[in-house]
Amino acid sequence: MKEFFFWKVWSPSERRMTVAAFLVLILALILLAVKSIDPLGNVIRWNVISELSETTAVVDVLQLGEWQYGVSTPTHLVTESFMASVMETDFLSVTLFLIFSLSGLTIILAALTTMSRFWYLAGTIIFIVFLAFSRLEMLGAFGDVNRALFLLTVILYAGVTYYFHAFRPDIGIARRILAIGCVTAFLAILIAFVAKTPFPALTAASYSFPFWLIITILFLIVSSTEIIAGLVWLSTSGSVSKGKSGLVNFLVISILYLLLLLLLYLRNTKQIDWDVTLISPAFLALAAAILGIWGFRRRADSTDGIIPFRSTGFWLYIGLFIIAVSFTAYMAATANDPVLETLEDVVVQGQLSMSVLFLFYVLVNFYPLFQQKLAVYKVLYKPLRFGLTQTRLFGFTILIVLFSIQRLLPVNQAIAGYFNGLGDLHANTEEFSLSEQYYKLAVQQEFQNHKSNYALASLALRQGDRNAAAFYFRQSLLKNPSPQAYSGLSGILIQESLFFDAVYSLQEGIRTFPKSGELLNNLGMLYYKTNVADSAYYYLAKAENATKRAEIPATNLLAILAKNTDSGLLDSLASASEKRDYLSWQANWLAVQNLRQKFSEETFNKTAVPTDSLLSASAFAYLLNYGVNQAKLDSLPAKLLPALAAKNPVLSQDLSLAALYSEFYSGSKLKALETLSGWADEEGEKSDLYHKILGHWLLQLGLYDQAIETLSVVEGVEGTIGMAVANALSDKKEVAVVLLDKVQEKEQSAAIEKLKETLFSGAKPKPLADSLLQIARKSPSDKNFDRAVRTNPFDENVVSAASTYFRQKKLTAKAYKLVLNALRYNEYAPQLWEQYAYLSLEQGLIGQGNEGEEKVRQYALPADYQQFMTRYQPMRALIEKQRAEFQ
Repeated sequence: MKEFFFWKVWSPSERRMTVAAFLVLILALILLAVKSIDPLGNVIRWNVISELSETTAVVDVLQLGEWQYGVSTPTHLVTESFMASVMETDFLSVTLFLIFSLSGLTIILAALTTMSRFWYLAGTIIFIVFLAFSRLEMLGAFGDVNRALFLLTVILYAGVTYYFHAFRPDIGIARRILAIGCVTAFLAILIAFVAKTPFPALTAASYSFPFWLIITILFLIVSSTEIIAGLVWLSTSGSVSKGKSGLVNFLVISILYLLLLLLLYLRNTKQIDWDVTLISPAFLALAAAILGIWGFRRRADSTDGIIPFRSTGFWLYIGLFIIAVSFTAYMAATANDPVLETLEDVVVQGQLSMSVLFLFYVLVNFYPLFQQKLAVYKVLYKPLRFGLTQTRLFGFTILIVLFSIQRLLPVNQAIAGYFNGLGDLHANTEEFSLSEQYYKLAVQQEFQNHKSNYALASLALRQGDRNAAAFYFRQSLLKNPSPQAYSGLSGILIQESLFFDAVYSLQEGIRTFPKSGELLNNLGMLYYKTNVADSAYYYLAKAENATKRAEIPATNLLAILAKNTDSGLLDSLASASEKRDYLSWQANWLAVQNLRQKFSEETFNKTAVPTDSLLSASAFAYLLNYGVNQAKLDSLPAKLLPALAAKNPVLSQDLSLAALYSEFYSGSKLKALETLSGWADEEGEKSDLYHKILGHWLLQLGLYDQAIETLSVVEGVEGTIGMAVANALSDKKEVAVVLLDKVQEKEQSAAIEKLKETLFSGAKPKPLADSLLQIARKSPSDKNFDRAVRTNPFDENVVSAASTYFRQKKLTAKAYKLVLNALRYNEYAPQLWEQYAYLSLEQGLIGQGNEGEEKVRQYALPADYQQFMTRYQPMRALIEKQRAEFQ
């Protein structure tokens, strides 16, 4: 077991550096795991598009016995669809890739300095050649097309590594890695400060692509036989201790392993259509790489000192491992699918070809040892007949043959991946023409690759070319379809009004991705727009169970229910709905509550108001619906919505109307009526709506004559019925009958007959102000009278009682203001004029008092007028006497 912890016998500095190397490797593996979960999700986001629509709800209700009169007003609904974004670049992943890969390169260069002169020079020359092909001059560090950075990099790396190799061979590997790491860090900082390209990290990563790809492929081939070597250890280490031969076990598991590789190869080359996903090639590569950390030790020991494991072999292997992992993570982070397929082919075909030869190597060399029940794994790299070099050469030859059978498709895919990287770079620098050319070069190498086609579709969308975008979206679906591409294609078809084609496209996408909540939601919304409510409900219900963002289809379901469900079913469905914190859902929930005429208290969602006060569709709908639904319970919208209207001029009228509801029911009714009256007098497209609402509010306040006048200009049944109700309540039942008969001439309705019966029965609304006035009379207080007046500031009984109370408390100014406000809308109320006359006299305004006395004589009954005069005349005579005495 000690051999698994070989670094335990190393020096402290070596152990610390080993731990650091493993830490970098683990971080790179974490990056790979995160970015491999959903490669497309790294570069394509699911955006949510919100749309507003209206339905009508009756939120103002006047109850007359068992019958109620209300007017329909808009309530707002939000529907949301998913839209895949254009392809973007994950810059954080680019930076992490360079950090990890340069760390791996630093370790490799440090390991090279410990080798013999021939291998050191050979490795250094290869490194410089690849550095030249990485085109460092594209960073523009010292001017355009200036190779000074390349020369500086070569001098620094070659100088430091040669110093360690030739002059200080005694220095340990840890110090070598740190020194070369300092050179790497210096160059990175230099580039960050002096590079003229706007994206130096992406530029360096894109142009150095071939360097990292070749190192990754080299590592995958080097580690390709490690699984077979592990099977030799597994078969013989335990069998020897039990005195058994491990040959049978080794052959069985090796053949099964090779059979799996063969099936994967046949599936990847489309020779079979089986879903061989028991073990992903990524896991095979990772298993081989991890086994190689220990297995490479025996391979290094078999080189007769050319690659000593402790000083060279381990560091070469771990450096290659880090680069391979980080490069693969980078390809996943950029969704560069042709490169990922190339790496998968290298894993499958490399392990298949090398393992077949390695199995032959094991049997030819060690068959007698198997029969003797010996531990073959201990001498695995000490061949008796067939050499390791021959095995690797023949295995590599088979790999070339397998690639040739595919017409070098993996090579073409790798080239396509290189062009994709350059296309990403120039797309980010907004050199769209150049970016398009690189993507098209990638398509020439592999015309079905998803990355290039989706990127070209993204460029076409940015330039407004929908036809080209649709073509490339279709191309991207040929081999590696994605929900994002289906969404993009259907979105274009919808914009072109090709609804049936869009439906077909989404249905095809759902057949390919049956658990894609985004496509299910979009198809449901498409059916909803074409008024196929049952299909819309079916797909949205499936989407709610399929997507992680279940709140979006849930929001859409509420919108569908609100528009297509009767009140009884709506009540049962609403009561079964699970409440959500999502703003759009809450907006629709309030709309449903408006339709149900349920106005129970709701907590205000503060997130509806962004810091910049610029409202989204969801926030707009929520605020409007909240303002109406909570008008009797919350006065906040009366202040908040006008302030938001100033910041959102396009939405200001709707926001101001919702604010008036809160103002009318929880604030100043006078202010609400004056504002709405001004809007109603303006000739606009919403004038009819304003008259309806204003007329209903006047009805609620008992101002029937004003209500009749306001509702008379409202076209349609609502205005006619409103006038009938107002006439009946003001004891003009004959007029009410005529108006209702007029309605029945157009449409026979049992509801109209019921309304007639209700009106002739003498049913009257029960004003809340009456009950509050009784409370105030029983328990006189400023608070109780204020509540009564606030409920109906125009009711002559309420205002007269409140005025009398405040006069007695010597609050003449307050009482006078109450009366003046009431007279603005109720100028025919004799009790108000009585109070006006009294209050005028108390303030010494005899002329105004006489005006009030004249109005009382005009509007009051004779008996009431005589009673008023018995009080008014002495008050006036007293004031006149006092004035005469003063003179």
